[in-house]
Amino acid sequence: MKPFLWPVLLGTGIFLGLGMPLAKAAAEQHVGALAFALWPTAAAGLVLMGIGHLRHGRPAFTAAQLRFGAIAGLFGHALPMSAAYWLASQAGAGFTALAFTLPPVFTLAVTLLLGLERPVLRRVAGVAVGLAGALLLVAGRGVLTTKADHTADAAHGAPAALWLVLAIPAVIAAANVYRSVRLPQGLAAEWLSGLTLLSSATFLALFGAVAGGLQVPMTAAALSWLALQAAALVAGYILYFLLQQRAEPVTFSFMGYVVMATGVASGTLFFGERLPWTTAPALAFIGAALWLISSNTARPAATLLGTGSRP
Repeated sequence: MKPFLWPVLLGTGIFLGLGMPLAKAAAEQHVGALAFALWPTAAAGLVLMGIGHLRHGRPAFTAAQLRFGAIAGLFGHALPMSAAYWLASQAGAGFTALAFTLPPVFTLAVTLLLGLERPVLRRVAGVAVGLAGALLLVAGRGVLTTKADHTADAAHGAPAALWLVLAIPAVIAAANVYRSVRLPQGLAAEWLSGLTLLSSATFLALFGAVAGGLQVPMTAAALSWLALQAAALVAGYILYFLLQQRAEPVTFSFMGYVVMATGVASGTLFFGERLPWTTAPALAFIGAALWLISSNTARPAATLLGTGSRP
């Protein structure tokens, strides 16, 4: 990996990883997962559009760029992150963070299935080992418990929480590959971020208008957590698209490990969360998968496919 990418990757993962502990803190102030997903996303999107206007002038988006923002917003943010915020409020920030260990494995699997990368035995083995770790994590049927309730087990009360740990990285992986193949060329990171987040906010608002759950308590504590999340999204998404423009999809997805570390550390430090016993062996499998996948890194998808600037 190029040295320049490390600070960008680390910064992206830290800022986006803050969303899980912030979601849990907001839930304690009676902010629902959908509201937490929508309002900071909309605010951050508007701020990024404003930054883009100040730095680059008035935008003139093409239909292809708007389509990119809509698809990236729905599958890259609205669906996986609202699911992650709900899971964080139910099962804990640390357990939710484990979902972000798997995007590199799932991303490589997608590139192999679509023929975007030639099979390399070592990287294919990494996919198998990573999936074994994921299944071990689910088979443990454990979730985080707090110091206040060591007997809580959300896996038995809400089995969907376990499968979300697999569904979230699968959707993120598909979005990683899509963005790498269809990333608009010559569009600044602020515009790409703003388009993605505002598109995501539009989908979330439409869903919320039907399903409800968009209300926010007008208290200083609740609004403070939403404001902090908006600020984290602004910083995180500028770095996110700087990384996307410079890294191929599997390398890009490595930031999931930083997201995971941020979520686990914050859950342990601030919420007294404890991980199930299967976590250590599962992470050993996932760590081995990362080592296998990171070798023989593929060329950037745009170079490989010759389609990086297509609509």
